[in-house]
Amino acid sequence: MASKYEDIAKIVIPTRIWNMDEEGIENKIKGNDIKEPIISCSNLCFAYKKEEVLRNVNFEVYNHDFLAVIGPNGGGKSTLMKLMLGLLKPKSGEIYYAKNLNRKIGYVPQDTGINKDFPIQVIDVVKMGFLRPRAFGFRTSYLQNKRAYEILNRLEIAHLAKCKISEISGGQLQRVLIARALCGDPEILMLDEPTSNIDTKAQKEIYDLLKFFNNFYPIIVISHNISILLGYASRVLSVNREVVVHNMPQVVLPNQGHICEIDILNQILESRNETRV
Repeated sequence: MASKYEDIAKIVIPTRIWNMDEEGIENKIKGNDIKEPIISCSNLCFAYKKEEVLRNVNFEVYNHDFLAVIGPNGGGKSTLMKLMLGLLKPKSGEIYYAKNLNRKIGYVPQDTGINKDFPIQVIDVVKMGFLRPRAFGFRTSYLQNKRAYEILNRLEIAHLAKCKISEISGGQLQRVLIARALCGDPEILMLDEPTSNIDTKAQKEIYDLLKFFNNFYPIIVISHNISILLGYASRVLSVNREVVVHNMPQVVLPNQGHICEIDILNQILESRNETRV
């Protein structure tokens, strides 16, 4: 286990995992190599009224996956994610979920739908991740409050806890929404443009953290920032009405400085040439 993230993981990795002993954690990581899909999309089609958005979509999500979802604007990336979340219903086709999947999905949307003029504090937005269906009201426990503050601290935004959301930047709001998703004890993380409006260094830090989380559950990320994301993805879903799945060769990104798409392309071509030899 990567020592760099050990303290972070003890806070933001799901509680059910960190209640395990070391052997249990190792078995959990090894279990991610099992080639059994946890989500399967079969002949999936979707349309907004008469406008076809997705057609004949077929792919599977596995425990070990770090999926990069790429494609042009309007190609259906966000729609596909909403279908997997159950926020939309397909016109035809099926989405199958593994029997042992509790459908606990941490979701960070691109369009937050948050009214920034509403007088709510950052910490209250984060604690919404603990919400569960119940008859009356909602109140977080002492441990939940503590966990929320610790997650904010590890994402380096604890100083914003008492700020109103109208007082923070777009990049800070994205981190708040990631913190909210982590509070929900998810089994899958789905993120739609999670690092928009964040500088390159901060983007890499977030993806490093997501890559560590990938030891425990699958990550699905929509992003236009291919130069960073492809250094972490195990597979790529190219979405433009239809979906094409690509396996990713190992790409090594520089620890600092400029990340160039041409360098990444050269690494990919070199990897393919070595495979052919």
